[in-house]
Amino acid sequence: MRSKLSLISLLLVLSLGIGACSSYNKLLKSNDLEKKYTAALAYYKKKDYDKAGQLFDELLVAFKGDERFQEIYFYYSYCKYGSGELIMASYHFKNFYESFPTSEKAEEALYMHVYCDYLESYPYFLDPSVTRMAMDNLQLFVNIYPASPHVEECNKYMDDLRSRLRMKSLESAKLYLKMQDYQAAILAFNNTIKDYPELENKDEIESTLIRCQLKLAENSVDSKKAERFRDVKPMVEDFQRRYGISNKYYPLVQSYYAKSIEGLNEVALGGGYAHLDRGQYARAAETFKAQRNQEGVNNNDQLQYLVVRSFFKAAKAKKDNSYYQKAIDEANAFLAEYGEKNTYSNKVKNYKKKAEKALI
Repeated sequence: MRSKLSLISLLLVLSLGIGACSSYNKLLKSNDLEKKYTAALAYYKKKDYDKAGQLFDELLVAFKGDERFQEIYFYYSYCKYGSGELIMASYHFKNFYESFPTSEKAEEALYMHVYCDYLESYPYFLDPSVTRMAMDNLQLFVNIYPASPHVEECNKYMDDLRSRLRMKSLESAKLYLKMQDYQAAILAFNNTIKDYPELENKDEIESTLIRCQLKLAENSVDSKKAERFRDVKPMVEDFQRRYGISNKYYPLVQSYYAKSIEGLNEVALGGGYAHLDRGQYARAAETFKAQRNQEGVNNNDQLQYLVVRSFFKAAKAKKDNSYYQKAIDEANAFLAEYGEKNTYSNKVKNYKKKAEKALI
């Protein structure tokens, strides 16, 4: 008995549905515009936007030039929005605004246009051009209707879109860092800081920027290493000035600075050692001596010791007493500046003694 009643209920529902579809199809084929108009409004009020939209679409052609055309077009635009066709809804709301700028619905139409663009904007990791366009349109609405009740909403939407662009910019910079393209990462991080001064973790980003500069220097060709290592120092000083030594990233930043000094020291030693390896002792001495005057180098005692040693080796190799005298002069300069308790003092005194003995 129950199964029979269920079957009867199902057939009744199906027949009603078929009847409703049949009735709607007849309405679409009908030439009675007023009946279509009334039905379209009824469907719209029931939020059946698909059916209402189809009817309004037909009425747009039939009512062109009629005083109700504006109303029909406005409802049609909302049907597109209600059906989730945001791109088409945005287009039609914008077209309504441009076609009827003096209409009492113009403000609402423009707002719905920019709101649809906001809803249609992409997540931060996709093409940001759509997001930027949506932001521009929201700002345009605020500029045209500064007293609109929608201004607060528009500002909220713009903040959301700006946060997506900020995230996109930051993630792009991090991607360059991950790819070890340090020069591109530096540019990207700098642009992020410049374009989004409201960054909450600005200190972390600036510490990462210093790390990128250090890595760039370490991976540079020899001719650019020294300059790029020296660029770390002003960045560290600026960080300390901005955030102070109590900042949680300051110890990390200081470690980057220490590594940059180590890098400068290695650069200072590298050229001289290259000459030593080739047996060019006099050139090695002059190279070590020149590096003592370079900004940021802090192993000057080691360099001065190597000057003494290299001149001594040049004198022995070339059997030229003038180099012994240079070794003695440089040894005296070392002892005058660093005294006799320096790490290299005993070695310097030993070379001086041997050079003086060779000149007797």
